[in-house]
Amino acid sequence: MSKGKGAVKRTEGKVVSFDHLIFSVANAKMVASYFQSRFGFKPLAVREQTESNPAISHAVRLNAITIVFQSPTSSNGVIAQDLAAHGDFVKDVAFEVEDLEQLVKRAKGGGAEVVQDIAEERDDSGFVKYAVLRTYGDNTHTLVDRSQYNGLFWPGYKPVEEDPLNILLPDTNLLYIDHVEGNMVDGTLEDSVAWYEKNLNMHKFWCVDYKHDLVPYSCISSASVINRDENVLLSMNEAAKGLRPTSKATEFVKALGTSGVEHIALYTDDIVATMCNLQARGAEILHFPPTYYDIIKEQLSGSSLQISEDIEEMRKYSILIDFDERGYMLQAFLKHLQARPTVFIEVLQRRNHRGFGAMNYKWVFEAIERMDSVKQLEEAAKQIKIEA
Repeated sequence: MSKGKGAVKRTEGKVVSFDHLIFSVANAKMVASYFQSRFGFKPLAVREQTESNPAISHAVRLNAITIVFQSPTSSNGVIAQDLAAHGDFVKDVAFEVEDLEQLVKRAKGGGAEVVQDIAEERDDSGFVKYAVLRTYGDNTHTLVDRSQYNGLFWPGYKPVEEDPLNILLPDTNLLYIDHVEGNMVDGTLEDSVAWYEKNLNMHKFWCVDYKHDLVPYSCISSASVINRDENVLLSMNEAAKGLRPTSKATEFVKALGTSGVEHIALYTDDIVATMCNLQARGAEILHFPPTYYDIIKEQLSGSSLQISEDIEEMRKYSILIDFDERGYMLQAFLKHLQARPTVFIEVLQRRNHRGFGAMNYKWVFEAIERMDSVKQLEEAAKQIKIEA
């Protein structure tokens, strides 16, 4: 194509950033309140039900993270059907996009199912253009163009008052979405990756984890995709044979009833302070064997890497570490957010490391074995004492 005067610049459309997440839940008001009290989110806006949309939605925000909780106000409709099938779950991962028309055209050409073709919603602050594509399981991606909108969040939402608890409780300093991870029905991982390449102009992401053969410990096969600007990262897993009798991907799919979002990783620049403050707020933290930290000390003693954080502080707040000679990643996990063992929150901090913490599968597994060995020795010592 000519680059001379009058040449038309061709665009392909692209994903620019995470825009928001939508959870389908039984009681949006209560779940929003839980995210406010436990995780430090601020109440943002509410959209009431209408005849055409029998659902209520509560939006919360913390720094660059926006989450919407939607609940049906009728037993009919897609939300009610989804909840009956899956329980509370992540329904939609919305992206802000550039050149919505071209991206939707690409998706149609790639064979993507278009749930909602390009549409507009308006109010006094302008309008939002969007489209909705179906991805794995019953999940969707809303593609958002908000370039002509200056409102709080979305047309139809009304602002709400601050939660007074946030004045009393410490900030959690959760800054933005680092990645979203899904678990796939067996045999669908490769097709899911290809879907993002064909339909959303994303590409495979090479992760430092993939140089390790950790399937025996993790029991999962993994792949990732990322957008052109490398700030929207999606990871996907499916079951693989390993040392355990079942895979976490298999367990997730069984609990949810289909493929879906397993966890959302939220970034902080001070994970020790964040976990301390989440604990102070009463967030339910997932704990790991204390022997894990003995293994980490041994691993670090043989490495040239120097870490800034204190191992005992990491032990106190159940923070895991994965590292190589160039850098490290710290991560911690909160317990499942709902009755079914499906979606949960990960908290992480990166220091020149682009992985997902794959080596922690191996080290946690070894820590459990070591802890079991200690218990066996203690039981043997007790038995010897009794016999003596």
